[in-house]
Amino acid sequence: MTESYQAIVRSKLGEGPAGGWTLSDGETWCMVTPPRHTLRQQGWKLHLSATPASAADVLRRAVPVLAAHACAFKCAVSPRITAELTSVRAPRAQSGKFLTAYPPDDDRARVLAAELHTATLGLAGPAILSDRRYLPDSVVHYRYGCFARPPELNDEGLYEGRLQAPDGTFVADERNPWFSPPPWARPPFPPPAAAPSGRRRGDPVLLAGRFEVREAIRHSNRGGVYRARDRRTGDDVLIKEARPHIGAITDGKDARHWLRYEADVLTRLAPLGIAPAVREVFEAGGHVFLVEDLIDGDSLQRWTTGRVTRHPEGLIPVPVAWSLARGLTRLTGLAHSAGFVLRDLKPGNVVMAPGDRPVLVDLECAVRVAERAHVVGTPGFTAPEYLDGPDRQGDGPPPAPGPEVDCYSLGATLLYATTGIVPLLADDSPPRRPAGDRIAALVDTAAPAAPALRALAPLVLGLTADGPGRWPLEKAAAFLRGEPVGRPVSAGPQPPPGALGRLLSDGLAHLAATADPDGEHLWPKPRSAPATDPCNVQLGAAGVLGVLTRAVRSGETAAEPLLRTAARWLDGRLALPGRILPGLYFGRSGAAWALHDAARTLGDEELAARTEAYALRIPPASRNPDVCHGLAGAGLAQLHLWHATGDHRFADRAARCADDLRRLTTSAGGPRRELAGATLYGFGHGLAGIAAFLLAAGRDLGRPDLVELATGAGHTLCAVAEPRGDAAAWPKGPGEDERTDLNFWCHGASGVGTFLVRLWTATGHAPFRAYAERAARLVYRDRCRAGTAACHGAAGNAQLLLDLADATGEERYRRQAGEVAACLYARAVRRDGRLLVPDETLRDVSAGYHVGLAGVLDLLLRLEHGGGRSWLVDRPAGTLTKERRTDGEQRPRTPGTPRDG
Repeated sequence: MTESYQAIVRSKLGEGPAGGWTLSDGETWCMVTPPRHTLRQQGWKLHLSATPASAADVLRRAVPVLAAHACAFKCAVSPRITAELTSVRAPRAQSGKFLTAYPPDDDRARVLAAELHTATLGLAGPAILSDRRYLPDSVVHYRYGCFARPPELNDEGLYEGRLQAPDGTFVADERNPWFSPPPWARPPFPPPAAAPSGRRRGDPVLLAGRFEVREAIRHSNRGGVYRARDRRTGDDVLIKEARPHIGAITDGKDARHWLRYEADVLTRLAPLGIAPAVREVFEAGGHVFLVEDLIDGDSLQRWTTGRVTRHPEGLIPVPVAWSLARGLTRLTGLAHSAGFVLRDLKPGNVVMAPGDRPVLVDLECAVRVAERAHVVGTPGFTAPEYLDGPDRQGDGPPPAPGPEVDCYSLGATLLYATTGIVPLLADDSPPRRPAGDRIAALVDTAAPAAPALRALAPLVLGLTADGPGRWPLEKAAAFLRGEPVGRPVSAGPQPPPGALGRLLSDGLAHLAATADPDGEHLWPKPRSAPATDPCNVQLGAAGVLGVLTRAVRSGETAAEPLLRTAARWLDGRLALPGRILPGLYFGRSGAAWALHDAARTLGDEELAARTEAYALRIPPASRNPDVCHGLAGAGLAQLHLWHATGDHRFADRAARCADDLRRLTTSAGGPRRELAGATLYGFGHGLAGIAAFLLAAGRDLGRPDLVELATGAGHTLCAVAEPRGDAAAWPKGPGEDERTDLNFWCHGASGVGTFLVRLWTATGHAPFRAYAERAARLVYRDRCRAGTAACHGAAGNAQLLLDLADATGEERYRRQAGEVAACLYARAVRRDGRLLVPDETLRDVSAGYHVGLAGVLDLLLRLEHGGGRSWLVDRPAGTLTKERRTDGEQRPRTPGTPRDG
């Protein structure tokens, strides 16, 4: 906690009757507890909201009240966290919770609420959507929830608080952006008086007496965005809402101020034909609403995705891109001529009207050139030198930037529009590389296969150049007065010599430098990631351990000390009590797999034996059939351990998983998801992954019935494929055809192809190979615009190309995988002298296998050293010279038993 907050708490605790309070700082919260205090497991908790400007006063007034009642509480650890909790992008259910008090009982909750309300009356704080406000205009709120019960893993492998009902059953502690206590938890406060509205249930929502809301387009912490009809004119309009105290800064200006400001900007720019016109601005219930013309069209972001998805080659035609560049340059120039700098020009703030005419929207960041303004913008599209500059100078914000920041945004937006690449650059450690050089690396990688980008490359590079080399808008307009020259599509570049080796060695060194054997997580978890088992493959230690094992087996001997450390850590954690889930990626099956492989690699037979015993405790049963969470993942691990040990108990358990899956399948081979209620097609959560396990189990256990089921699933997947020229795409699942642009491992072409290439290898049926190759074409086509991670990006997608190289013997697939790696290399960030591929956020580096660095290193190891696909059982039934028995003795192998893994 910063000194200012900490000093307030400590000084005000001194006014209470007891000493010996404990302050424990965390990343987000400071927990403050009285001596000899034990929190209740659950109950009615009190939340106090605040803004960055009011937070210190809320503390000064609230802490003495809490100290007098010896009530434990926590508060935001710093003004920065306070600002994050109330920002326009904060999660709606958690927004505004600056201070949480934990009353020891309901009677004390009533007393504390009354006293805290009196003490903080008049201070500003937003409404907390998950709570009920104590009294109108109070910063005090309340909700029922967990106090101290340790989070427990749910069936999906995510930690969640659980509440115990009066009958002893447990339910999730749901944190919705509306007041939703469990039905048996009666609030200790009288319900608020309902404000008379005259509106009957089911009647349409009418704002300002004339605007009839038709649908909510989206909700955010700032407020809703709605499509409505103006009853006076009959026109469709767009309504934007701003909630009180959201996005507030220390000068008190909040989202309401900026929405009124945006209305003023639109009033000045709309007559130029570059932005929607304002219809009305009004206030209701303290919220501000802006009504503007509804522009019929998609955002440039959605327009680009749709074009890339629908075009047979996945590319924007050169004439279309050239016209777009001219239109955006013209809009930006008109805004500059009117005296404004946009500061946040990006694909999401441009709507493509009929005729592919761009229109500027969401202009609350636009500022007059002569004004002073706090730094705002969007990383990746706003000029880095501006975003990284000081937010204050002297007693106020810095002067507004010049038009050159919009030139950078224009170049970055055109790079996105022609390729789908989000040009987000993770921050280098000092000394930082020029942003223009890093954008140029992305352009060099993507341009060979993107004719529109090649045509516009001089413009994109000029607009994103650093310093005085950046093109002014006049030079951009002059360039676009010419006509584009189309060139044929060419293959993408291979990574520079030594580049993959550098990424691999630096990545392994980073893992060694950031491991924390004494931590709750062996490697730090990304703040944005959900709380999961720190032992799992998805985000935890097991996924990294599997990569370290592969590295040591591949000859990267420098990784062996870290392999020992990670194996020891995971061994200790698996011995702790806790729920054991079966899934391969979110459960403990992957942890047992990784630890057993590590033990064998290290020659530690005692550790191997302990891991085998642990693996036999993993339940081979689940209501979920998929690979990530359920039966298919558990079955793959049991099958792998049978291959590795020869212990037929693992074979029996794999067979049990397969039989349970068979009972959950439909006649076409598609699983019936008991929890989600819908069938999905992808590998991680659906049919492709389930069928991949059934195929491997049928092959190795001598079960033709399972192979038949897997074959039926293959025919189903081929039947639902959607053509994309010579490639193919897959919807997420039946009834989810609104997402047909997915090409990931978990959902989409990458994962479907992963299964189909194995089904072709097993059956020789040519259509399975054909569709696997069509999936690979989509993966290869999207190599530059995909993210970096194994689950949702290029690191996982390139594995399909290597699978096809191994299965077909065609070297072109390995070369294409190298081109995908070149795209990863272009994304790399420099941290502490190391070149590292950022995680799926593209903003930071984290270790997790499926979202971060470990999955990238797994691909690099396979590219550099060869070998098969991790976390799959690809070995055919073969011969062994000997196998390990359950009693530890060795015996000659008999036909039909697996070979050693």
